[in-house]
Amino acid sequence: MIAPDQRRRRLESAVFLLPFISYAYFYQGSDQSVADRFDLIRAMLEKHALWIDGFCGYNTADIISLGSHYYSVKAPGGSFTALIPWALISNALLPMLWRSEAAYWAFTTYLTTLFTVGLLTAAACVVMYRFGVYLGASEGRSAGVAILLGIATIAFPYATELTGEPIAGACAFISFYLVATTATESPWWRSFVAGFLAGWAVLNDYPALLIAAAIGIYAIYRLPRFGELALYSAGAAITAIILFGYNWGAFGHPLFFSYEAYKMVGNNQFPEQAVGFVGLTYPRLDILWNILIDPQRGLFFCNPMLLLAIPGVAWFARLRPWRKELVVTAIVVVGMILFNASYGESIVSWGGGTATGPRQIVAIVPFIVLPILFLPAACDALIGGLGALSVWLMLMATATNPHFPYEYDNPLRDFAAQLYLRGDFAMNRDSFYGGPLITRDSIAFNLGKLLRLPGWLQLWPLGGVWLLGAMELIEVLEPWPKLGTRRLATAAIGIGIVAIFLPSITGIVRRPVMLAGKRGLLGRYYFDDQPGESPPQFERVDRQIDFDDIASMGAVPFPSVAVWSGELLVPRTGIYDFQIEVDDAGWLKIDGHSVIPDPGDRNVPHAEGQMYLTEGRHNIEVGERNLAGGSYIHLFWQLPGESSRSIISADALAPEALQDVR
Repeated sequence: MIAPDQRRRRLESAVFLLPFISYAYFYQGSDQSVADRFDLIRAMLEKHALWIDGFCGYNTADIISLGSHYYSVKAPGGSFTALIPWALISNALLPMLWRSEAAYWAFTTYLTTLFTVGLLTAAACVVMYRFGVYLGASEGRSAGVAILLGIATIAFPYATELTGEPIAGACAFISFYLVATTATESPWWRSFVAGFLAGWAVLNDYPALLIAAAIGIYAIYRLPRFGELALYSAGAAITAIILFGYNWGAFGHPLFFSYEAYKMVGNNQFPEQAVGFVGLTYPRLDILWNILIDPQRGLFFCNPMLLLAIPGVAWFARLRPWRKELVVTAIVVVGMILFNASYGESIVSWGGGTATGPRQIVAIVPFIVLPILFLPAACDALIGGLGALSVWLMLMATATNPHFPYEYDNPLRDFAAQLYLRGDFAMNRDSFYGGPLITRDSIAFNLGKLLRLPGWLQLWPLGGVWLLGAMELIEVLEPWPKLGTRRLATAAIGIGIVAIFLPSITGIVRRPVMLAGKRGLLGRYYFDDQPGESPPQFERVDRQIDFDDIASMGAVPFPSVAVWSGELLVPRTGIYDFQIEVDDAGWLKIDGHSVIPDPGDRNVPHAEGQMYLTEGRHNIEVGERNLAGGSYIHLFWQLPGESSRSIISADALAPEALQDVR
């Protein structure tokens, strides 16, 4: 038997460490919504200024111009939260700067992110466990739901990046817990910290004002004494003073918020932000569909487990002592979703840009998860099944590149899954402050990639951590009294975890199949804008050069190049006309001659050429260069004596001999 105190410590340690180690496993590189927060940190520490001139421009477009300076448009709380961790980490890593500037910036931003966003999100998981136990859920259900919050929701990818929304979500949820669990004998500081965290949530994400307001009203009814309410108010007031002071120092007025600058001359990079009140109008059904259901960013599509929150609310409502907590939860969730549905039509606005799921509502994810605690025990298998599916989807996004590009209507299927199944992990090549790549093909990394493990093995150390975590939870919770049942259930859980990671090794198994075609051309796909400067990322035999979109071309992130080689089987002698329709540029060589020349770094969507060919076999090379966004390519020919063009069929193509493949 495990003593109750030891049992709780072990449970909370597992609930904290499993998500925290998962966040520590990944570094995502730069993103525009992240870079300006690091720019502001550097400006405050290095220039003692609130403007970010000299740091921004090439790494972010999320800026505004006022007077003679540039400022971050984001709420400043993310930079304030990370200020002390950055100062400590950047100084501790200074010896690395002299050996590799790129590595210095990568590891400084990586560790700063981990010990701010990652730390707070993992702490919110522990609070979810404690909240569940306090509200009457079992220890097993509370621990399971807490871990699912950390790795089965969009909180997972966002915990690996320095953005304001996950910080706001963690702070607001912890504040809610502190207020809900305050008792007459509670120490004075609880109310103060609760108020401070509610305000700090707003400082990190302005829309979180809706969450803070709901918690504030709840505090009026919940806090037992006037003094505690005063302490709560004092904590919130401090964050308001910080925000007003920042606005005054940066923009000259305490009540001028950065997004208002989009209505001013010179700040027209996001015109939708100038409509209505800083981009807000009224809730629209089409945007509501986009942020909840649509495959491109829909929350329930990314996290199907969260659908269980809907019936969870009905069971939550049956608990009469917690009706006020249910009301707060409902107001927070519904209010923020309707708020997000009031953004403009562009995915940049309602979707949060290049993102996994709807970034604007990350802050309410803990509140959406909360009702799942109250589902009856008969739903355990359903929670486990949908939870495992959600874990796999979020691992797939986090491990590849959570900055889902705009050009994919279903980025989980067409972008992340393709990379995941090939073992192409941590593919972001954008750096915050320049320098060469950290790994062979990226700035981003996972710990397995840093150890130079092959792609198909890179995630398995994390899988081992998850297996150990599951075994620890089973040992502590003892959910199945009978030994036989326990062994069977433990084996099933282990198989489930292995199944989540197993698809990542299919690339090495599928490679021979991808190269087995006897008709078509051998395609080499490069994660670079020049072929041959590095080994191809992957190779396959493509039957025709006839691709409608970037997904059918392997979802290779730009800038990239694809080169197909082999033989063209010419049916009869004569003059052949060739045409390429391509995004962005393409070329064609036959027997070493440039029938359609390579235009280089220029967008040439249509090109033509002709060549006299004799009947028989001729060497052929076709290339496509993707400079930005999506891509497609169609290769046509017009045979002698015919009046119309057609796609070169697979029967007229033979791939380069496999023994020549590197």
